[in-house]
Amino acid sequence: MADTQHKSRNEQRYRRWFLVASYLLAGCGLMLIVEHARHESLHFTSPGLSSWYYAIILVAACGVGLLMFKRIRSWMFWETIFTVTLFLGVWFACLLLLPLVWALLVAAALTLAHLFIRSVFLHDAFYLVGAMGVAMSFATWLAPEVLLVFLVGFVLYDMVAGPPGGPIQELARSLVSKGIVPGLVVPSDWREFVASVDTAVKSHSALLGAGDLILPLAVVARAADAGVCQAAIVLVGLLVGVLILARTPSQHPRAALPALAAGVGVPFVVLMLVSWI
Repeated sequence: MADTQHKSRNEQRYRRWFLVASYLLAGCGLMLIVEHARHESLHFTSPGLSSWYYAIILVAACGVGLLMFKRIRSWMFWETIFTVTLFLGVWFACLLLLPLVWALLVAAALTLAHLFIRSVFLHDAFYLVGAMGVAMSFATWLAPEVLLVFLVGFVLYDMVAGPPGGPIQELARSLVSKGIVPGLVVPSDWREFVASVDTAVKSHSALLGAGDLILPLAVVARAADAGVCQAAIVLVGLLVGVLILARTPSQHPRAALPALAAGVGVPFVVLMLVSWI
C-alpha cells in the first residue's frame, strides 16, 4: 500500500513538472518568435503571413463548430482536422523564423514523424509547436477584449462539456480508441516519454487537450505582441495556473481549462486595465 502511494506521488510529481516545462518552453518560444519578428520588421499582419493564419482560423473554427453542434464521430474527419490545423500552425511558426521552403520542410517533416513514428516525444513536439502557431494566429486575429471573451466562453463550455459523460470526453475516448490522441500526452515517468503513443495512453499517462494548449498560449502571444515584460508576467500567471491544475487531486478526466484560464487571464486583465496591452 505504501509503495503504491509513493509511486502515485512520484507519477503526479512527474506530470506536474512535465506540464510546467511544456508551457514554459512554449511560452518562451512564443516570446522569442514574436521578438524575432519585431526585430525583422515582420509583423503578423503582413500580406505574406495573413493568408496562413486565416487558413488556420478557418480549419480550427470548422472543427470547433462541428464539435459543439454536429458532434461528428468519424475518426478520419477528426484526424484530418487536427493534423491539418497543427501542420498549418507549425508552418506559421516556422515562417516567422525561416524562409518559406525551409518552413514547409520542417512542418512537413514534423507532421510525417508524428503520423508514422508515433513516439510520445514526437507527438508532443508536433502538438506543442503546432499549438504555438495556432495560438499566434488567434492572437493576431482577435482584439484583446475579444480574445478574453472567447477564453471565458470556452471555459464555460469546458466546465459543462468536459466532465465525465460530456461530449468532449466521449469524443476523446472514441478517438483514442481509434488510435487518435487529440492533445498533449502527459507521461507519468521518463520511460513513457520515449514510448509509443499507443502504449502511453493505455498506461498511466494523462491527456491534455489541444484547446487547453492553444487558448492560454494565445493570451501569452497577444501579450508578447505588446512587449517582453508583459508576456513574461502573463506567462508566470499561466505557470501558476498549471501548478494549481497539477496539484489538484487526480481526477481523470476533468476540465483543465478553468485553472489555466484563471492563471493566464488575471494578469492579462490587470495589464489591460493599466494600459500595458
